[in-house]
Amino acid sequence: MLWILRILKLVMVVICAALMVIILLQEGKNNGLGGGIAGGYAQTYVGKHRKDTPEGKMQRYTAYLIAALFIVSLLLNVLGN
Repeated sequence: MLWILRILKLVMVVICAALMVIILLQEGKNNGLGGGIAGGYAQTYVGKHRKDTPEGKMQRYTAYLIAALFIVSLLLNVLGN
């Protein structure tokens, strides 16, 4: 049982490191005043197909990593006690 906990801890460290890197690589969402004035971003092709852009993929990977981190944390808590 001890080796399972060690593997889960190692997986958690890898997930945390990947999350740090992927979050730091993402662009900010601040549009400032230009976003409020220009508006209409959602009407463009890029706005409608944002999930296919590199930024959209990074957001999706971030969500997957957060879910994996949550699951590994729960497993560590359940198996550790």
